[in-house]
Amino acid sequence: MMRTLAGLLALAAVAIAAPAQAADINLTTEEYKPFNYTDGDKIVGFGAEQVFEIMNRAGLTYEVEMAQWSRAIGLAEREANYCVFTAAHTEERDPKFLWVEPLNVDRTLLIKMAGTDVNPASIDDAKAYTVGTQSQDYTESLLQQQGFPKIDAAKDMETTLKKLEAGRIDLVAVSEAFYKGLKQRGIDVETAVVLSETVLSMACNPGTDAANVKKMQDALKSMIDDGTQEKILAKYQ
Repeated sequence: MMRTLAGLLALAAVAIAAPAQAADINLTTEEYKPFNYTDGDKIVGFGAEQVFEIMNRAGLTYEVEMAQWSRAIGLAEREANYCVFTAAHTEERDPKFLWVEPLNVDRTLLIKMAGTDVNPASIDDAKAYTVGTQSQDYTESLLQQQGFPKIDAAKDMETTLKKLEAGRIDLVAVSEAFYKGLKQRGIDVETAVVLSETVLSMACNPGTDAANVKKMQDALKSMIDDGTQEKILAKYQ
């Protein structure tokens, strides 16, 4: 009896010491309303809600981390089985990731504080101004590609907006969805110039299991086909 009990205790000790099973996919994202943001102890937003539904439909386990964008996208660039959302699918980023898309198609805008005398008539006119953005955000690359000479990249978008409100920068490059969120918050901004249209996606490290990426893409397609994506977008926009 004593030997049996000792054996059971030994097995229990081994079970307790065994490491937890790794998630199929590690997700990273940032605070960027209405794409992804914290609401109490939950991560919500039209990107986040779609991604979590994708994971559930695909039958994949996952962990999610909310971080500054540089860390969120950096992990997906470096680590297998990491996917970042909501990421703009740009020409520069295309070869760096495996893509699950579209979560949405969004326009990129240059916005200004309402009532200012910053009134560019075109993209070329806008290049005369100092344009704010978030470091390592797709908008920073977009501005560089289009030849903007005066780019002010801050650590996050809230810092950039404070600079705009203080008159330290003239324009800010943002997604149209983010701009609509600012208007809903009562921030007195307006559109100056449309920069581009962008597909928004999940971007996964190339070392991610291809079968899992296919499961996620198939799950997203089913959401588009049955109207779930449209309902989520309507909820947040």
